[in-house]
Amino acid sequence: MILKKYTADTTEKALDLAKKELGEDVILMHSKNVKPSGLFSFFRKSRIEVTVAKEESDDKAEAKAKAREADIREGIASIDRARQKAESAAPAQDNAAKAQADEEAYSGRNIRFGMPEKEITYTEEKKDVESRLDNIQSLLEQKLSKDNQLREEEQRRAEAAEREREDANNAKRSKFDEFLKLIYKMLVDNEVTETVANQMIDEIEPNFSDDIKIEHILADIYQKIILKFGKPECIEPSADGAKVVFLVGPTGVGKTTTLAKIAANLKLVQHKRVAMFTTDTYRISAAEQLRTYSTILDAPFQIVYKAEEMADLYKEYKDYDYILVDTIGHSHHNGELKELTKSFLNAFEGIAESEIYLVLSATTKYRDLVAIANSYEDIKPYRLIFTKLDETDAQGNLLNLRMHTHASMSYVTNGQNVPGDIKLFDAQETVKKLLGGH
Repeated sequence: MILKKYTADTTEKALDLAKKELGEDVILMHSKNVKPSGLFSFFRKSRIEVTVAKEESDDKAEAKAKAREADIREGIASIDRARQKAESAAPAQDNAAKAQADEEAYSGRNIRFGMPEKEITYTEEKKDVESRLDNIQSLLEQKLSKDNQLREEEQRRAEAAEREREDANNAKRSKFDEFLKLIYKMLVDNEVTETVANQMIDEIEPNFSDDIKIEHILADIYQKIILKFGKPECIEPSADGAKVVFLVGPTGVGKTTTLAKIAANLKLVQHKRVAMFTTDTYRISAAEQLRTYSTILDAPFQIVYKAEEMADLYKEYKDYDYILVDTIGHSHHNGELKELTKSFLNAFEGIAESEIYLVLSATTKYRDLVAIANSYEDIKPYRLIFTKLDETDAQGNLLNLRMHTHASMSYVTNGQNVPGDIKLFDAQETVKKLLGGH
C-alpha cells in the first residue's frame, strides 16, 4: 500500500493531483485545512491537505507471494539435506548428535525467515503486511496531527500578537481622537467656524505615528494656525513722497479712533510728520473728533469734500511722511456710498503710493464679516485691522476672516485710549487664546 500527501486550494484539486500521479483508484484517507504562515500570512488563503492510499497491483502482490514461496521451499530443502547428513553419519553418532543437527537445521530456517517454526501461508503474510501498514498509517496520521497542532498553535499565537498590537494601536488612536475632539471643541467654542476647525484637524492627522505624543499634536496645531495667520504687515514709509493710508469699513467699528491712535504712534513714537484727512462729511461728530486729535498732536487736518480735491491737497503735503485718510462709514448694502469711497481711493492712482486697511470689529458676527469683506473685494489688496478685542472673549473671527480673504493681518485695538490700546497683531497670543491658553 502506498501513502502520500497532496496540497491544493480545494479537496477536488488535491485529489486530481493524486490521481494524476498514482491513478484513479486512490483512496482518500484524511483531509484538513492548512493555514498559511509567515510575515504576510494574513493576505493568503487557507489550503486543503489530503492523505491518500493506493493498493499495489495484483501482479506485484502475486510476484511477492511467489518469491516468498520459493524461499520457503529452499528452506525446507535445506532442512531435508541437514537430516540426510545426520542419518548418514558414523554409527558411533548417537541420538544427541542427530538432535543437534536437527536443531541446527531448524535454527537456520528460523534465522533465515525470522519467524517461529510453523507452517507459513500467503494469507497470514498478507495479514501481517496489512497490520504493519495500518501501524505505519496510524503513526503517520499521529505525526501529521501533531504537526498540524503545532502549526495551528503558532498561527494562534501570531494572531493573538497581531490582535494585541491592533488593540494597542486602537487604544492609542482612541486617545488621539479624544484629544483632537477636545482641540476641535476649543476652536469652535472660540467661534472658529466648523469648516476652518475641520481643516486644521485634517492637516494634523496625516502626521500621526505610533509613538506621537499629545504635546507634539498640540505643538503641531499651534504652529499650523500661526502659519495660517502669516506675518502681520504694518504701515511702511513711501519710497518717494508721502505714503497715503486709507481706513475703510462699516459705521461704528472705530475707524476714526483707530486712525488717531495710528497718527499718535507715528508722530510721538516714530517722530514722523503726519497729516490727517477725512472724507466723512455725513457725520459732523467724526470730523470734529479727528480735528481735536489733530490739535492735540499738532498735525494738519483737512476735510475733503470731493475726490478731485485729493490731488491738490497731496501737492500741499507731499513732503510729509504720511497722510492718513478717514473714509465714510457705511453699510455694505449701500452701493452709493461704496462708489463714493472708491472714488476717493482711486484719487491718488499714479500720484502717490497708497495702502488700504479694512477696519472690522471683532464682535461682529462672522456671516456679517464675510458680507462686509466681500463688498470690498474690488478694492483689494487691503490689510485687516480688528478693533474691540477687549469686548469679546472669542477671537475665532480673526482666523475665520483671514482664511476667507487671505488678506494680511495688521493692527488690533483693545480699548479707547489714545495713543494706547493699539498694537501690531500677535499671532502667538491669539492662537494661545484659541487653544484655551491665557
